Parts: sequence; C-alpha cells; structure tokens
Amino acid sequence: MTEHIDIVEQQRQMLELEKQAKQVVCIETRYKDGIWTQQTIDYADGRRVTEYRDSRKKNREEYTK
Repeated sequence: MTEHIDIVEQQRQMLELEKQAKQVVCIETRYKDGIWTQQTIDYADGRRVTEYRDSRKKNREEYTK
C-alpha cells in the first residue's frame, strides 16, 4: 500500500512541474518601425524562449534557474 502512495505522490509532483512549465510569467516584445523583431517569453520553471521575426535566426531557449 505504501508503494502505491509513493507512486501517486510522485505523479502529483510531475504534474506540478508540468504545470509550472506551461505558466507564462512575462512576455517582452521589441518593435522596430512598427513591426516586431524579437519576442522573449519567460516561464515559471525558469525557462526563457526568445523568438525572432527574421527566419535566418534560430529561436533560442535558455534556463535561468
């Protein structure tokens, strides 16, 4: 019975981490001449995703925590 409780608790922790991974904390958008050039999205789990309008630049994903 204890093993079942441990497995359930482990699953709850995983779901909490997934919930944090999807929660947006901040969105920063930079504009130049009325068109967005760079957009940075910060998530609750410490992940930061930077997207560029210029297709020659690749999106960047980094962890701050």
